[in-house]
Amino acid sequence: MLSEMTIREFLEKLSSKDPAPGGGSVAALAGALASSLGNMVSNLTIGKKKYKDVEEEIKKVNETLEKYRDTFLEEMEEDARAFSEVIDSLKLPRNTDEEKKIREEKIQESTKKATLIPLKIAKNALEVMELIEILVKIGNKQVLSDAAIAAIMAKSAILGGIYNIKINLPSIKDEEFVSDLEKQIRNMEIEACILEIKILEQIKF
Repeated sequence: MLSEMTIREFLEKLSSKDPAPGGGSVAALAGALASSLGNMVSNLTIGKKKYKDVEEEIKKVNETLEKYRDTFLEEMEEDARAFSEVIDSLKLPRNTDEEKKIREEKIQESTKKATLIPLKIAKNALEVMELIEILVKIGNKQVLSDAAIAAIMAKSAILGGIYNIKINLPSIKDEEFVSDLEKQIRNMEIEACILEIKILEQIKF
């Protein structure tokens, strides 16, 4: 499993000729890193007298980030599997009209699936960014740089998910499906950029 590899093992697999893991898994990993950094900021806030009044809110943020961290690790695996399914469908025989039809159906089915997983990654990462904004506002000021990096990593996860969607959409023939996703990712991209600016403007050293 990707999530059980050492960092070096993952990087070696990522840099190989194998098509998976790829950008989608990296986007999910960025989300996991953002969540983990958020956990660190939370844990360095909890128990401090100076932040006693916000401790309960920080604890809730911390618990939610822990769940997202585990979710992103699962999505690393999901994305790699989904892309492998696309590759497998492209290898199906197409010698007869029936085989061509089956192959095309499998390609469409697997490509849609491979598009919905990075959509989940991007949506989850946007929610993580919103949690990071809370930490920037009320968390331990001595680790603001870590909160800033968490926000940047979360945005990378969002954009990584979005670009994995964008590359798949031209191959999908379901126009309603494509139109819906185009609208979703356009809104998410705008929201992520605005949120990043809001977060980083609050970080003063």
